Amino acid sequence: MANRTVGPVTGAAAGAAALTTIIFWILTGFGIDAPGEVQGAVTTLLVIIAGWLVPSKEPGDHVAE
Repeated sequence: MANRTVGPVTGAAAGAAALTTIIFWILTGFGIDAPGEVQGAVTTLLVIIAGWLVPSKEPGDHVAE
């Protein structure tokens, strides 16, 4: 069986997506409701930012190539 791990960039992107969901859930409790399209756009932006800010495990090492 292949030994698979989640890299730091993937982990940061997944964490940003989960964090966005929690933030909008909390905002709903305060009576602030945002359309699904806005939630999706904010999630997308945070995932891009998180993926860009977090360095890969080994710079220059591309597994997909």
